[in-house]
Amino acid sequence: MLFLLSACSEIDQDQNSEIKLKEGNVNEDLDLLRKDFEEQIVNPAPNVHVAVGFGLANSILIKGEGEDIIIDTMGGIETAQRIINEFEKISLNQNKTVVYTHFHADHILGAQAFTDNYNVERIVSHRSTIEEVENFFGIKRDIIGPRSLKMFNSILLEKDKGITNGIGIKLEAGRDTPGYVKPNILFDQKLSLDVGGNKIELYHAPGETDDQIFVWLEDGKVLFPGDNIYKAFPNIYTIRGTSYRSFRSWYQSLEKMLSLKPEVLVPSHGLPIVGAENVKQILTNYRDAIKYVHDQTMRNLNLGMSPLESAQSITLPESLKKDPHLYELYGTVEWSSRNLFNGYFGWFDGNPTNLFPEDSSLTASRILKLISAEKLNKELLDASVNNDHQWALYVSDILINSGNESDEIIKIRAKALDGLGDQAYNPNARSYYKSSHAELVGELNSDSFIDEDNEMEDEILSELSMIMFFDTASVRLDPSKVDGKTLQTIAYLTDIDENWQLTLNNNVFTYKIIPNSPAADIVLSSLTLKKLMTGNINPITGILLSNQNATGENKRGFLEFVANFRE
Repeated sequence: MLFLLSACSEIDQDQNSEIKLKEGNVNEDLDLLRKDFEEQIVNPAPNVHVAVGFGLANSILIKGEGEDIIIDTMGGIETAQRIINEFEKISLNQNKTVVYTHFHADHILGAQAFTDNYNVERIVSHRSTIEEVENFFGIKRDIIGPRSLKMFNSILLEKDKGITNGIGIKLEAGRDTPGYVKPNILFDQKLSLDVGGNKIELYHAPGETDDQIFVWLEDGKVLFPGDNIYKAFPNIYTIRGTSYRSFRSWYQSLEKMLSLKPEVLVPSHGLPIVGAENVKQILTNYRDAIKYVHDQTMRNLNLGMSPLESAQSITLPESLKKDPHLYELYGTVEWSSRNLFNGYFGWFDGNPTNLFPEDSSLTASRILKLISAEKLNKELLDASVNNDHQWALYVSDILINSGNESDEIIKIRAKALDGLGDQAYNPNARSYYKSSHAELVGELNSDSFIDEDNEMEDEILSELSMIMFFDTASVRLDPSKVDGKTLQTIAYLTDIDENWQLTLNNNVFTYKIIPNSPAADIVLSSLTLKKLMTGNINPITGILLSNQNATGENKRGFLEFVANFRE
């Protein structure tokens, strides 16, 4: 199982060492961009120090008198510790306030390194960040986890990896131990803090994520925009999968930043920008690019174009296209435009054929009644010979979905994926094509697979709510196991003094806290229940046959109930 939080992989000494920039020439623009990710500590403004190139994102130190601010903590404990070693050359303050700009793993999973090393009384985020974390690492993880590793090069052999991921060098997931710590200072629209004499203002600024914030340091007019700007066209849609990212919210957040007239821009990916005019131009162009794609997509749709026709017809005007901050080296104009329709209008494209479409395998089988498998196989072979890779993928889909898969078809499909990867300008597209090719030919980087025998650390489990684990269980329920049954059990959680009533009815799992409950079937701590639900405790030896972890008169009944959520 691929997953950013599911376990702590064993890290060898080589993996903890400095991330080296690969030499390469995938394309001239990407080769130039990678120079922005040379490992270094940059000092763009007094007391502001930025760790660039250590991982996918940056971590930022604002030095204060007796207490420092840390903005974003990297994507794992080991990388964060390397940054701490560098920051300690600048500040020996033992008190830190940590700020999460948003919930993405590359910004929060190094937090435990800071809490282990320092006195961290405040971890600050937007109010919705905790829920976003738990959705991302809970019910969404089985899809987003593997797709993220494809998108970020992680499952490729070292020889096949690209030179950058567009916004950084390497995703720490799979290399580092995750160390999420739940934020304890939450805000809605704006929060002002005085930390070690540094007065900062935090603003809610939805864009790349709905919980995104930016930080404003009035002294020096320094803006920390999080991931609402980086040196690439914005990822308004990400191919790993995401909730709708609002164009309007994003460009309005940029307008809010512009109104402050910043003189220094310190993004959470890549190098800082210094100079009021430079910063203004970059923010303005970024805002204009997002708004242009939004406005022209809507115009095309209103003129009757299909979502795909509209997206494929839009290119940025030359005045924006030439800006290096808008090269399509992370997000793309086409992916973004396609997401606008989905965000505004949902899955139905207006074509009645698509109201109740046939299953793809049935459609493919019916096509083969009109076109013989032999003819399609010849078409596939011709496409391969002519390096018509996109057409080869489409034809191979029909053959595979119709049950006519063969080693030769898979070989041609693999070649097409590899060829599309070689042709791709965008590094996310390249990595996804190359990773899909690697899956087919069995050339995968085994170091990126989390060992199923490894356990999720107790520290991580403690930071996640019971609701997340129950929600995840809900989407793993196989209704055929409980069809027609009504089942119920009660668990008393000793450490939080709560009785949880768990019910299965109508093939749906529901749960609630109940007061003054009858005797619980099982009595255990919330941590033990989490470990049971994640497989970190054996239900027989750890629960049923022992009173060390749990007691109760009906432990067997509770375990039988929980077993309904196992695949």
